[in-house]
Amino acid sequence: MSTAWLVPALAQDSPLRQTGIVVEATAADAVQARERAMVQARRTAYQRMQAATGGSGDGASDSQIESMVASTIIEQERISPTRYVGRVTVVFRGGGGGGGGGVAAVPNPMAGQPASSFLEATAGFSSMREWLELRRRLVQAPPVANVDILGLTVDSARLRLGLRTPGPEAAAALQAAGVTLIPGTMPGEAWRVGLGGG
Repeated sequence: MSTAWLVPALAQDSPLRQTGIVVEATAADAVQARERAMVQARRTAYQRMQAATGGSGDGASDSQIESMVASTIIEQERISPTRYVGRVTVVFRGGGGGGGGGVAAVPNPMAGQPASSFLEATAGFSSMREWLELRRRLVQAPPVANVDILGLTVDSARLRLGLRTPGPEAAAALQAAGVTLIPGTMPGEAWRVGLGGG
């Protein structure tokens, strides 16, 4: 049996760097106990990251989560023949320092105006850094009043965008922010959104 517990999350420099994750696990030997603890630490870090970026924390296997991890830093550990107790930091690929490049934040001239129309869009991305950058650009874009996350996995998201302008006008404005927004190719198909454009 393995158990895991969690101390309150410390302030994070970036959602991709999760610190202060405390785990405890027991197994037949110390090696297995440590591995169980690391699996739990990665999942806890993933759930924290998802919560920080608007996701549910569900839908990813242990192996998928492990493939997203750049490093695991042992802050403190105590090992016995059948038990492991530790506190770790988990850093996901592409992150750890906060900040990053991309479009600089600028004042939004349409801030405060409510959405006049809504559309559903799907987004594909190759990393959490790419997803975070896309979400940041959408939130800061003048034509976008709000971004509701309907579903989030390790490589895609379903979004409901509240727009202050009609879809085609919003798409043209988003190009300047480096975001491509295009309608689906089939009737009733969701729009597609991603990084790109001007």
